[in-house]
Amino acid sequence: MISTAEGTDLERSISKNQGGHTRKFRRTSSWTLSALFLAPSAVFIVLFLFLPVAEAFRLSFFDWNGLSATMNFVGLETFIDTWTDLRLLSSLWLTVVWWVLHVVLAIGGGLFLAVLLANLRWGRGLFRTLTFLPHVLSLSVVGVIWAQLYDPGIGVLNQVLNGVGLSALTRAWLGDPQTALVAVAVTSAWQAFGFYMVIYLAAIQNIDPGLYEAARVDGASAIQQFRHITLPSLHNATTVVLILGFISALKGFGSVWAMTQGGPGTSTELISVYLYRQAFQYGEVSRAAAGGLTLGFLVIILTVLFNRWRDRRSEA
Repeated sequence: MISTAEGTDLERSISKNQGGHTRKFRRTSSWTLSALFLAPSAVFIVLFLFLPVAEAFRLSFFDWNGLSATMNFVGLETFIDTWTDLRLLSSLWLTVVWWVLHVVLAIGGGLFLAVLLANLRWGRGLFRTLTFLPHVLSLSVVGVIWAQLYDPGIGVLNQVLNGVGLSALTRAWLGDPQTALVAVAVTSAWQAFGFYMVIYLAAIQNIDPGLYEAARVDGASAIQQFRHITLPSLHNATTVVLILGFISALKGFGSVWAMTQGGPGTSTELISVYLYRQAFQYGEVSRAAAGGLTLGFLVIILTVLFNRWRDRRSEA
């Protein structure tokens, strides 16, 4: 015979074991369900990210033109030739200039428009749609449209300059090495500033209106409110926008190729255009792979440095 106390202890022990098995089953089921949901993304990342990077790393140790059936192993020679190529260094410098222009024109324009739309009394939805519309257009379409605007003979820009008596400023904007990069950067900025405007506008609308009311009571001007309230409150949004702008600068291939194809000469040959030419025009697939890997390592290093700088500034 089992006493009442012993029976109670036995029931508790059985209940505890059953509860432990139940929690373990639920934990296992949760991990299984999570794995099933993550599996498609994991397969996609492996197939279209890790495997191409691994293949580029393998090709960088060979001398291959992309067509021949044989590949000659050259070791680090391809990396050495790539790193000592002055044209690669020039394309990297042009990419930096492109990024600065993109930050000033596209991100600055997006912030300016966001501030204006945030203070607009009526028609905010309409103007938001109109300013975002260029972002949904194809880069090729935008490039063709702006190439016509820049045309030295029939382009609207030169006609406007002639009409206002500034004929001395007219030129072949895309044919002049001194103006081609800026002209293409303006086009890219026009296509992108609507996207940054949306990000900044969402951040501005989350700022406490009471801060502005208190500032107005204290006699702060609109510029002072923007400097001491709006800008500090947009710190996180600006971080995201700068990262996106940096990525966009590395993807400037579409606008450049549609308008100048890297010319005149190499005045608009960004790193993406340089790699494309090496692989598909000159048949230097291995050099293009080495250059792409070099660019990838630089992006990782710059991203880590930027994140550390952002974290230190946030802690200060």
